[in-house]
Amino acid sequence: MTSRRDLLLYLGASLLDSSPVRAQEPARELVRARNRGYPGLDAEREGAWRGPFFFLQLADPQFGMFNRDGSWERETELFTRAVEHVNRLRPRFVIVCGDLVNQAPPGPVYPQQVAEYKRIAARIDESIPLVCVCGNHDVGNRPTPATLARYRQEFGDDWFTLWVGGVCNLVLNSSLYADPGAAAAEQERQQAWFAESLTAARRANPQHILVFQHHPWFLSRPDDPDQYFTIPRVRRDPALALMRAAEVRAVFAGHYHRNAYGRDGEMEMVTTSAVGKPLGEDPSGLRVVKVLADRLEHTYYGLDAVPKKVTVG
Repeated sequence: MTSRRDLLLYLGASLLDSSPVRAQEPARELVRARNRGYPGLDAEREGAWRGPFFFLQLADPQFGMFNRDGSWERETELFTRAVEHVNRLRPRFVIVCGDLVNQAPPGPVYPQQVAEYKRIAARIDESIPLVCVCGNHDVGNRPTPATLARYRQEFGDDWFTLWVGGVCNLVLNSSLYADPGAAAAEQERQQAWFAESLTAARRANPQHILVFQHHPWFLSRPDDPDQYFTIPRVRRDPALALMRAAEVRAVFAGHYHRNAYGRDGEMEMVTTSAVGKPLGEDPSGLRVVKVLADRLEHTYYGLDAVPKKVTVG
């Protein structure tokens, strides 16, 4: 006969077993970019080409967008599925091109949205570097010193360099390029760093130079007219000239919540739809990017159509 004490112990264990998954997950701090670099991914360790590889690009998980910051269950479901794909495919790295959350600081639910993003992102296998990029919803459409400081506190540097397998990758805070009005000194620092970093990258003779950001420079043509989804030409044109001179292979962005493709000479402008809420016909998904010796190959997949395995070369 089961005693009352044994029954209580059994019920207590059952309640613990049925508690939400998030309560059982150990806290793990995400790796953050710092000192304009990403820990472990520097030229000394990763400057040499070792052969083809692939990475995954995501954009706009944007926790809170579906329900206007009232809840974010749908974003949790979609980002969780994306992380499962990451862990199964095992890319060389995964990069999330901005709008990690929907409500910019100091919004009242910003801390909860950040916590939920981090909780799910922490499920990515620690051997797969996760690179976070700053979006306009992460710092506001017009970033301020305060919103930039909060982002850096949560996620680390908002512009930096990382090297992977002989490829030099430059990450930008495109929100400062979109509207530097409230943080002009920060944008001046970033522009100077970008020019110097492109020169240094070209001098290092990498296999490719890639740029990652949130806003696309343009959607289809370098002379696309100014609009909400692109960088204004007053700052776009000088940056494109720098990238042409450095022979940047491709720029990867998000922000548009749809896929778009353009070129500026030999440089591709790849705009990737949202892993969160789409705004067009492209479903929630991610992009597989294969890095070959002489080119890139990339395909966008809806979360229901991601291949079981990626082969390169």
